[in-house]
Amino acid sequence: MRQAIFFTLLIAVFSAAAFLTFAADIEDGLWMYLPLNEGAGNSVADHGPHNFDTELSKSPPKWVDAKHDDLKQVMEFDGKETFVMIDMAGQNKDIDSHFDDKKGITICAWVKVLKVGTDAHGQTRQPIVMKGAGGQWEFSLYIYDDFGAGMSVWTCPGSGVSEPHGAGTAPGGEWIHQCGTFLLDEGVRVYVNGEEDPVAQAPDNGNGPCEAGNRPVFIAHREDGQWLNAVIAEVYMWDRVIDIDEMNLAMKTIGGLAVQPGGKLTTTWGNVKRR
Repeated sequence: MRQAIFFTLLIAVFSAAAFLTFAADIEDGLWMYLPLNEGAGNSVADHGPHNFDTELSKSPPKWVDAKHDDLKQVMEFDGKETFVMIDMAGQNKDIDSHFDDKKGITICAWVKVLKVGTDAHGQTRQPIVMKGAGGQWEFSLYIYDDFGAGMSVWTCPGSGVSEPHGAGTAPGGEWIHQCGTFLLDEGVRVYVNGEEDPVAQAPDNGNGPCEAGNRPVFIAHREDGQWLNAVIAEVYMWDRVIDIDEMNLAMKTIGGLAVQPGGKLTTTWGNVKRR
C-alpha cells in the first residue's frame, strides 16, 4: 500500500515538473499578452514583458459573457468601427527581431466569429491581430469569409511572402483557439485547437518579410479598413515559433500570465484548465 502511494506521488511530482517546464517555455520569447478579460472600463492591459501602451477605439468594443467553460468576460468587436490598438513603436522597443534572428513569430488567440464580410473593404478576410500599413506591411492572423483560419506575412510594399488559409476551419458562432507561425525558409503554418497538424500552410517564397515597420498592432482591425465581427480573448504573441505542446499550454492557461516586479512573468496555476 505504501509503495503504491509512493509511486503515485512520484508520478505526480514528475508530472508537475514537466508542466512547470512547459510553463517556462511559453514565457520564453513572449512579446505581448492581452487577456482582454477586464470585464469593464475603457482600457485593457498588456501583461507581456514590454507592458505596451494600449488604446481602444472611440466607440469601444463591448464586454460580454464568453459563454465558454473557461473564458469569462471577453471583448466583442462589431466589424465596423471597434478595435484595440497596441502602441509599440511609440515606446522605442526593438520589436522586429522576430525576423532578424530567424527565430520566427507566433500569434495565438481565442476567437468566436459572429459574421464575416461585415466591412466594405472588398477583400475576403478580416484580421484577428494585425500589424502594418502604408509601405510597412508586416503580418496578420486572419479569418476569411469562407470561415477559414489563416495568416499572412508580407513584404513592406504589401506583396505576400506566405499567406495560407483553410476553408471552414473557423466555424461561425464557435470558439476556436487559432495560432499562426512564420519562420524564414519555412513559411506560415496555421493551427486550430492545439491539433498537431496545421489546417493550412504555405512556403516562404523567398521575397523576405518586412523588417522596417513601426506601425502599431491592432486587434480586429486593419488600418486601411478591414474590420472583424467576432468575440476575442487571450491574445498572445511570441518572437519565435512555439511548438504544439506550448500552444496547448497557452490554450489552457486562461488569464494566467502576469508581470511581476522586475518584468518577471509568473503563471497563476489555479487558472490553468486541463482538458
